[in-house]
Order: sequence, then structure tokens, then C-alpha cells
Amino acid sequence: MTSIAKGPGAREAKRLIHSNPQQGWVDLVLKYGNNFSYQGGLATCDPAVIQTMLMQRTHTQYRSEGYKLMSRLVPGAPGVLFMEGEEWHKHVQAVMPVFTKSAVDSYASRMHETVVNCLADWKPGMPIPDLFVLITQLGLQVVLRVGYGLDLADSLTQRFGNMLMTYKQQTMTSQARLDEFGFSLDQLRIIPTFLRERYQLKRLIQTLNQVVSQIMQKRQQTGSQGQDWFNLLGKAGFSLSQISDELNHIYGAFSAIDYVITCGLVEVSRRPDWAERIRNELKQVLGKRLYPTRADFDHLPDTTNFMKEVFRYYPVAAAILRRTGEQLSINQDSLPKNREVMIMIQALHFHPDFWDSSATFDPNRWNRPLREPRAYMPFLIGPRQCIGRHLAELHFVITLNALLQRFDIQVLSDNPSILPYLIPRFAGPVPAQLTVYNQV
Repeated sequence: MTSIAKGPGAREAKRLIHSNPQQGWVDLVLKYGNNFSYQGGLATCDPAVIQTMLMQRTHTQYRSEGYKLMSRLVPGAPGVLFMEGEEWHKHVQAVMPVFTKSAVDSYASRMHETVVNCLADWKPGMPIPDLFVLITQLGLQVVLRVGYGLDLADSLTQRFGNMLMTYKQQTMTSQARLDEFGFSLDQLRIIPTFLRERYQLKRLIQTLNQVVSQIMQKRQQTGSQGQDWFNLLGKAGFSLSQISDELNHIYGAFSAIDYVITCGLVEVSRRPDWAERIRNELKQVLGKRLYPTRADFDHLPDTTNFMKEVFRYYPVAAAILRRTGEQLSINQDSLPKNREVMIMIQALHFHPDFWDSSATFDPNRWNRPLREPRAYMPFLIGPRQCIGRHLAELHFVITLNALLQRFDIQVLSDNPSILPYLIPRFAGPVPAQLTVYNQV
């Protein structure tokens, strides 16, 4: 390592993040700088450095060793996120037709219909033990129908969906998660738990492979030819285990929007004035139409500003990992080739040097020029940016519209706690109450 500022030890870093999973990331960079060394690599929330790491292909060709390790250790984890080279290119090419703008635009009707069908089962007046669970179930239905092209009434589809959700819940609520801020000796105590959970996940994946095989056989018998993930991966010539892993992996990536939507509803509950602003704007723009499309976004400034602020305030990944493909210049210093880089998105989105009142949730900030436009990247940028951005944004707005036109939402927890990991999720249930929205 060169003369880049020395960073914290693992215990101090984790103490700060565990004490406040949102502000703790900012406290780290305020104390040690926007670039600091950490466990042989670099931790950064420097917009210029991040731009270089994400945009220059030399730094995007190879995956982080941390991602590779997780892919090897966690059954069912292998997928496009962890791949590099020709393998990555082949998988992206296979699934990309589902994520193009034109394809996503064609999903709006089915997405709205699926969301509305789910909401029909929501009972106003009854307490909701966990709003996040309901939103996750809703998102699963959208994925199964829109992404996988499956019949929601089919028992095999329902079994497949339950297994996808079970896998995701087990990995996110694990007592032996690997996505902490670096490694410390304290983590050795989780080895027995990790081995036990790994065995459970391995058995789950074996059963998932069997279910995927049955679905594929059934689709072949019915002559299914849709542009969905099942058909696209099958046409690409992947093996059963590769298809199963990728389907599981894609669901896991898509389900991140469930977290963001729930966070948005928490903020809607806190800000009834914004709930009404969004409702009124959607009604005015949609007229007699039932749901928005991406073509409406330019005419929905309040709705899209609210969405942007939710994505800023609640990034689906607090940090991501990259690896230098050549020597990286950092001001007067440099980082050698093949070094790990942690890009701290949470710190980037909350840094007081880049944002006015950074710790305040304020959708109105998007009506003003940003102080540092490069400090906002919920879907990343460059060759390895999130290919599901258009789908995620459409799902967010369609779900928000369907919910707000039917319900008033009151989240009963003042400040839902968030887990202190690279992939943040709720630390506990998000209780809520629904009442019927009385349109004046």
C-alpha cells in the first residue's frame, strides 16, 4: 500500500456501523477521509475514484475476491453478479432481453394487474405484523409472472416461489452472514453456525434444482416460447444447475426492490402530505388510466423525486466490492493492480460534502441542481451497472400508485432498525396498519 491514509481496525469500523447502520459509514469517512486503506485494500467514497473504478473497463473485467469467495462458500449464490470474463458476458447476453427498455415497457399492464390482485387480499383495519413480508410476497408474484412467465395458480409455481423466498430469507437473516465490513477474528465464532446453515442451504438448492427441472419439462410439453428467464437461459444452453442458480440469483437481486418499496412506505407514513401530493399527481397525469408507465415519468416530478430520495436514503447496498485492473491513481497516491476496493455507497449518499442536509429525507432536493451529481448511484454506472434498473423503477412506481390509490398506510414503528451489513435489510418486523383511502 502507498501513503493513502491508514483506516480503522475491523473492530472500530464494525462498532461505528453497528451503532448506526446509516450514519456510521459517514462517521468512518469523516474521521479517516474519503479514501483510506483497509485490510490491504482501499475503502472509498471519493466520487472521482468511484467514477474511475466503475467506468474504466480495466477495473471491471475481474470480480472482487470477496464476491468469488461468497460464490464458492454459499450454495445457490453463483450468478451474474459474481461472474467475470466470458462467463459473465454469456449470462448477461442470455437474460438481457428481459431488461431492455422496450421489454420493461411491455410489462406495465401485467405488473399492475399482479400488484392489484395481491392487494385484494390485504384487509384494512387488521394489524400487519410485518409490512416488509407483505411487500416481499407481492414482489415475488410479480417476478414469477412477469420475469419467469409462470402461472401463479399452478402448484409447481407456488412451490418454486416459496423456495426462492425461503432461500432469500435464510441468507438475509443468517446468524453467520459474510457481508460485514472486512474480516475480524470475532467472526471465527460463527463457523459452526455457518457450516450448519450451509448444509441447510445445500439441501434447499438440491430440491430447488428438482423443481426447476419439473417446471422446464412442463413448459416443454406445453410449448412455452415467451421471452422470460426460463426460456432465455434454456436457449443459451446452460445446464440445469446453472439455470437454477441464475434464476435464484436473479430473484435475489430483484427482491432488493422489496426493501426499497417498504422503506418508501415508511416515509409515506411519516409524511402524509407527500402521500397526498403523489396521489394527486398520479391522478392528474393518469386520468382514467389505471397505472403509470415509464413514459409518464417525465410528467411525474413529485413521484419520481420521492423515488429518487428513497433510493438515496435507503441504498440496497451500503457498499460494493471491486478489484483494480491496473494501478489506480488517487490524488498524489496510487493503489497497485489486483487490490480490493470497497465503494461505500451509503457514505457517498450521506456525505455532508456532497449533499445539503444529507441526513434529512427531502424529496424536494431533486428540484435543485445537485452539488455533486456523481454522489448518487443507486444502480451504479458503467459496464457492470444494474441491468434491472428500468424494471425496478417501474415496479416501485406502479406499486406505490396501486397502494396509495387504495390505502392510507401507517407504520407503527417510529424508526425501523436496519442490519449493519453491506446488504442492509430490516433488523426486525415493520408493523403497520392499513385504512381505506377515502377519496374526496
